[in-house]
Amino acid sequence: MNPGCEGGATIYALASGAGKSAVAIIRISGPKASIILRSVAGALPAARVATLLAIRNPKTAEILDRGVVLWFPAPRSFTGEDCAELQIHGSRAVVRAILDVLATFTETRMALPGEFARRALANGKLDLVSVEALADLIDAETEQQRRLATIAASGALQKTVGQLRAQVLDLMALVETELDFSDEGDAPHDIARQIQRRIPEIQHELESLRSSHERAELIREGLSVLIAGPPNAGKSSLLNALARREAAIVSEYAGTTRDLIEVKLDLGGFPVNVIDTAGIRESEDPIEREGIHRALTKSGSADLVLWLVPLGSQESGPPEELLRRPLWRIGTKADLSSGHVGCESARGGDEKSLELSVKTGLNLEFLMDRLQDFANENMTVASSLVVANARQRNAIDGALDALADAERKNLPLEILAEDLRRACFALEELIGKVGVEDILDSLFARFCIGK
Repeated sequence: MNPGCEGGATIYALASGAGKSAVAIIRISGPKASIILRSVAGALPAARVATLLAIRNPKTAEILDRGVVLWFPAPRSFTGEDCAELQIHGSRAVVRAILDVLATFTETRMALPGEFARRALANGKLDLVSVEALADLIDAETEQQRRLATIAASGALQKTVGQLRAQVLDLMALVETELDFSDEGDAPHDIARQIQRRIPEIQHELESLRSSHERAELIREGLSVLIAGPPNAGKSSLLNALARREAAIVSEYAGTTRDLIEVKLDLGGFPVNVIDTAGIRESEDPIEREGIHRALTKSGSADLVLWLVPLGSQESGPPEELLRRPLWRIGTKADLSSGHVGCESARGGDEKSLELSVKTGLNLEFLMDRLQDFANENMTVASSLVVANARQRNAIDGALDALADAERKNLPLEILAEDLRRACFALEELIGKVGVEDILDSLFARFCIGK
């Protein structure tokens, strides 16, 4: 059995950040939590009442610290078990001393990563969608990622999926009634036609949910912006200017950048991954050719390409591979030239052109504003219903596939019943009722030990 599923052991961990801090929180959960709390704090405080107590080593009676103690009896706790929290001074020595004392209790051990949340899931305090949202919230680095995780944790998706599941169950009941009681006078008839009339409504709801995944995935993973162009076009200089640090080597010699260099940015709360690439040109150098190949390959997954060309140069346009993505052409080194470079968007006739000088800062802030606007247009999630990850999207795809099969005409009722059962199973899988045990280990491994 996975250790994270052991119900008998009482677990403990530092739930706040490691290192020196003003306050540290140690969390305890399990059947011996009350015994441990009485032993180290001398008393069991009133439930959910913060109480200042001395925390002692029960074997020596030495005071280790004085802190705020909280007691959460089951089932009204985060994990659904008896829980306690010790809010103590964040000295490394204090934390270590108290953890050492907790380790002396029998049937008590240090928690595994995510074990508190896993017990909350096992005890019905959280569902799988809520746990995934919690993991995303812990990992959130930008405001939009925080907002996405908060929306995902609201429970709106679970409620909607539960209602759709209930509709599928209702259709399954109709089929079972026809199969079991077709010879009864009051049994409903023409079941297949009724079902085929109601399935499109469920499909429409599911397709609407699925459409939210693309933007959510962008927010989770970050918008991918590829900086491309001929050698010495100022690509690495622009990357450094956007990152506000020396992320890439800048040289007057062509071919300095040989591999992809990626920098993560926070533009107005939107996560953006900016990727510097090798200068695109004909080359006999096998290493440089590999760098160019990687740049062109990476462009296939880019959400936006910035094609840089020095103003006044006679460089040819971008390769065909880059024109398949949204593309802005940028005339660089404007401090050395008064020329103008225009371009056409890879998606139609609206012009996307800009003259830029990293050296003087000309239009640099304007470019960043345009990138933020582009992110806002492609990444904002307005709805409270969000399919936040690939697992949830795949479950919806499974339900849609099963409903498409059930919608076929002239199916035997036994086949129709199986298709509806598959649709119901997929929806149950989405919210974590069935078939998710194999993903739990990797999911909870994303958590810190005290969560």
